[in-house]
Amino acid sequence: MKTKISRIVAITTSTLLFAIIGAVNSVEAIAVDLKPAQKLADTTQLNQANQYTFSDPIRTTQIVFFPQAPGPIRVDDPPGASQLTYQGPEGQFTFRGKEIKKQKSALGLLITVTLEPNFDQGQLELTLVLPPVNLQNGQKQNFDTVAIKTRGLGRVINRAGAELTYLVLPLKGVGESVFLPL
Repeated sequence: MKTKISRIVAITTSTLLFAIIGAVNSVEAIAVDLKPAQKLADTTQLNQANQYTFSDPIRTTQIVFFPQAPGPIRVDDPPGASQLTYQGPEGQFTFRGKEIKKQKSALGLLITVTLEPNFDQGQLELTLVLPPVNLQNGQKQNFDTVAIKTRGLGRVINRAGAELTYLVLPLKGVGESVFLPL
């Protein structure tokens, strides 16, 4: 005697349950725990930007920051490597992985790269202040922030005064979620 097979699919937030009831003497149920997959889905639902674009008011400086560097993956990249491209008065540069220093602070994430590594004349570093930015429904989000260019004195002996000088750049930022190549 044959009976029809009916399928019941129940989806919950922590477990996906397929129950297949058939004409077999016993009822078989297969439970698949999707907690790791659910955690992955939860992190993607946070609507965090994966690309930030910055420019100063007169557009002499433009910066693009990727918290997770787009592909291709490089052998020397550490896990979770970032990428920052800079175009400004000092030239055009792309920084990746260990060339980028990141530090959490009360201001947000401080992202620092070295634009001019000249210790004799004074090293020039750029520190970008990235506040937490949440996207609503995956839409672009505009915000204001700053970048600070820090110049050291170089190898000057016994010079009076501050050892570092600062130039603060006001920036307009755009956070967005874009498809990145692997």
